[in-house]
Amino acid sequence: MTDANSSSDIDSISQTKSNLIDSATQTLTLLNLFDSLTPSDLSTIENEYWENLLLPSLSYLPPSDLPAIKLALTISYHSHKDQRRKSGEPYIMHPVNVALLLSELKLNDETLIAGLLHDTVEDTDLTFAQIESLFGKIVRKIVEGETKVSKLPKLALSEFADEQAENLRQMFVAMTDDYRIIIVKLADRLHNMRTLEHMKKEKQLKIARETLDIFAPLAHRMGIWQFKSELEDISFSYLYPKQHKKLRKRLMRQKDKFERVLNKSQTILSSALSADPLLRDENIQFVVEGRTKELYSLWLKMNEKNENLSKIKDVVALRVILWPEKEKEILKENSNSSSNSNSNSNSEEKSVWLCYHVLGLVQNLPLLAPVPGSVKDYISLPKPNNYQSLHTTLVCDNQPVEIQIRTKSMHRVAETGMAAHWLYKSGGSGFDTPWLNNIREWENEAVSSRDFVESVRRELLGKRVFVFLRNGKILNLARGATAIDAAFNIHSEVGLTMHGVEINGKPKKVGYELQNGDVVNILSGDGKPALDWLRYATARSTKAKLRLYFRRQEQKSAILGGEMKILEYLESNQKRLGGVTTLEELAEKSGLTSKELCLTVGYNREALVPLMVTIFNNVEGTMFFDKIKKIKKKGKATENKQQPQTPRARFERIKRLLSLRRKPQNL
Repeated sequence: MTDANSSSDIDSISQTKSNLIDSATQTLTLLNLFDSLTPSDLSTIENEYWENLLLPSLSYLPPSDLPAIKLALTISYHSHKDQRRKSGEPYIMHPVNVALLLSELKLNDETLIAGLLHDTVEDTDLTFAQIESLFGKIVRKIVEGETKVSKLPKLALSEFADEQAENLRQMFVAMTDDYRIIIVKLADRLHNMRTLEHMKKEKQLKIARETLDIFAPLAHRMGIWQFKSELEDISFSYLYPKQHKKLRKRLMRQKDKFERVLNKSQTILSSALSADPLLRDENIQFVVEGRTKELYSLWLKMNEKNENLSKIKDVVALRVILWPEKEKEILKENSNSSSNSNSNSNSEEKSVWLCYHVLGLVQNLPLLAPVPGSVKDYISLPKPNNYQSLHTTLVCDNQPVEIQIRTKSMHRVAETGMAAHWLYKSGGSGFDTPWLNNIREWENEAVSSRDFVESVRRELLGKRVFVFLRNGKILNLARGATAIDAAFNIHSEVGLTMHGVEINGKPKKVGYELQNGDVVNILSGDGKPALDWLRYATARSTKAKLRLYFRRQEQKSAILGGEMKILEYLESNQKRLGGVTTLEELAEKSGLTSKELCLTVGYNREALVPLMVTIFNNVEGTMFFDKIKKIKKKGKATENKQQPQTPRARFERIKRLLSLRRKPQNL
């Protein structure tokens, strides 16, 4: 008992000592920091950057979070004090603007601190250990992850260099550890895009291309709409300046028409909602907002559908946002209160139900004609980035107007995506992110960085196709996916035993390319894959599972064929081989396993005799070795004396000289 108490006291003393050392280190760091700042510096930090810029944007955070953020601002100012950006402005403006962008997403204090410090370790003498001692492990993890991916890949316009692809690979892998790392990266990239005019033309094109190919789709996949749309539009203006200018002029020419249509439809819709007795009785508040479609999205849709501007149905749109009158801002609620949690849940359920009620009102508005078949229900079937809303289209004065109906919480997710989680102080994110799990799985595969990045771009950040199974389940696949991909997406066993497929009730080939809304019925049970399936599979995981299957099948055949050949040889050469008649006896004598023996002969039948000669140490075998050695050296004979070898060493030598074990075909 005494020993136990003594051990506990020692542990306690050690912990106290460690805490004192950490505290002393932290104090020393702060003293050195403030000693090197002049009164003028401190005044600039306080008035110009804190009071005028950062503090007004932090009203959503509790006052207890502010001192640490202010300290991070001071450290960032000190670290970048003598640095300037290409624009000529002080470098500190960059981390401050990154923090402001993160505050627009209502992110927590740790993320804002990481945003202020994201360049400090890379550009200055500040260390990760110092960051951890001052702000904790989470801030260190985000800054460390951000620093790992800060060397932005210089993508060529048509292809990735291997080193550049490796940079992107590290970025994607770092993101899976904590996706706030990539949110900070997106904010960093957005501010850099806003100041891209100060870079050289060649640099502008490269940065714009990588932004359009990687970062904008990543923001879209994460649901951060306000980042995604601005990243796309700025990239569009640099990569396609003529098209950007032309489309902008066309929109400006029709600006008065669009504004007139928006105002008219907004007035009609607002009046109908205000007059609705159910919304009044339920004390439902609402707002109706108007917007025009972003330039890049509009240009892309016109190109994809080969249509002119007048044919695009969502150039102008109205957004209806609903919430109960008594609903408080989530940030001001006590998330630890179960009663508040239940109340929020009930309010949200009521708001969702009322979204469908409002959809019914919208379909019967005076002077606005509904477009048949235009209703899209993203509430029941959310998009991969968790976007939820009801969509429909009306016609006002011959101009299509898209109507979007959603709750306040849906709107928050629609605008800020995965960042919306950090508005809540609860443990779970509420986000389904299997695509991050895919990145983790792919990282464990021995593939080139270029293949890895291309898979992420195409399968995770590219466009999607949604199909239904017979039981109503929805499969979310990369566009271009085939029935084979769908089968393996359901389960590996379903894919490996598939013998047919029905699409919308009709038989189709397994290589059929799936379309949005298809009803897929995989027929499985007594089938098996064919080699040509590899030509039709598009998903990386599908191809990997097929290759593994065929390799295993080839291996099984090789083992069976090798065993038969070895047993035949043993039976016909019993006397010469000293009575060895079984595979097990041969394995024991050779020091190899039965499987190794069978595979060696199975993959190359000509290896049987040299292998036996080696195992039984026949003199003729040594002469055979010398002959092969001369052939391999193209006639340059060598007379190196053969050293005594173990059976396994001889076996490995035979494999090298004769390439005895042929590698399986690269499927």
